[in-house]
Amino acid sequence: MATPDWKRLLDHVMAVPEKIYEGWNSAEGWDNHTQWGVEYGWDGVAWCAIFDWDMYHDIGLDPIVPKTASVAGMTAWAKQHGQWSAYPSVGAWVNFGNGAHTELVIGFDAVNVYTKGGNSLKTGAVDNGQGNGVWSHTNLRKSSRVVGYFAPRFPDGVCPPTADPQDPRGGTAAGSYTWPGPDATADPGTPATPTVARYQVVINGLTYGYGAHGDHVTKVGNALVAKGFGSHYTSGASPDWSDADTLNYSDYQVSLGYTGTAPHEDADGVPGPTTLKQLLGYLPGSATPALVAPAFPGRDKFVLGAHNDYALQLQQWLAKGGWGPAYQVGPSRTMTQVDLDKVKALQRHYVSDLGPADGKTGPKTWLYAWQVAVGLRKK
Repeated sequence: MATPDWKRLLDHVMAVPEKIYEGWNSAEGWDNHTQWGVEYGWDGVAWCAIFDWDMYHDIGLDPIVPKTASVAGMTAWAKQHGQWSAYPSVGAWVNFGNGAHTELVIGFDAVNVYTKGGNSLKTGAVDNGQGNGVWSHTNLRKSSRVVGYFAPRFPDGVCPPTADPQDPRGGTAAGSYTWPGPDATADPGTPATPTVARYQVVINGLTYGYGAHGDHVTKVGNALVAKGFGSHYTSGASPDWSDADTLNYSDYQVSLGYTGTAPHEDADGVPGPTTLKQLLGYLPGSATPALVAPAFPGRDKFVLGAHNDYALQLQQWLAKGGWGPAYQVGPSRTMTQVDLDKVKALQRHYVSDLGPADGKTGPKTWLYAWQVAVGLRKK
């Protein structure tokens, strides 16, 4: 039997060496110039979606995917064509951070999704938020960073290993898949085996899930018992989250209509903010979650004439901080000379940290603009 299209794609993706592919210069840092951009026909720009398309193009599968360098564009196309999913499947394009990045799914299990992609960083590397090569990564399927998946329909009609219990391509849901997987002629994946979820989430600074400890865990257990969901306890609630807590919480989630497994809260017994607030009537912990700076999207988003949502975000921060000349019209999604002058004003104020006031927005300028706007740095 011929090798399925999904397996040909996966084998090709896995054959790409993991390493740095971009060039470097002192003025701009990593420059986005790669063989993948040349192949696509648009080099020197953010290339995560370009890499995904190139992988399909290399083995003649590009007619089934949109030729777009935009993660948002890929997502819109997938939804319009009925190929958007909440579940991972091999070969799918994952939307990370609501359009910030994409990689290809190379495997999954009940907890994690495994991906490989371009314009990314090696796990653990620190490089001011700039991607520079092709690397593989592991993310929690329930991470808020995972928005969803574009799941292409392969020309040969064979559904790849999928976690979707109702995959419209006709596949049977698998509990996990790891490359190289079973023989290409065999049924893809391994039938799902029910397991008790053993991962943790943090809500308002407090940890929930297997191994969590504290008075807040006891409160959850007592609330479950009070609502009639304590059948898995042998001696009542305790401050240590056990499998019994997970099973009881799962029963509670099912009672609210949650089912299956998805990238966001579902009936696996690990709380999310929505069901936790319904259970307790409030959310324990800090009333104000810790502020985290948005990831730097790349220098090309802030050059003169650039038009994107990140430009608007930066301009709003600059306006709130009171930098440079006042806007007559704006902020807007387009970078103008007025915006570059505002960036220069910020850089002049923090010249000892940001260096020469050249109006170019790099990772540190981006961070300082945000910190002043949210009150974490005094002007």
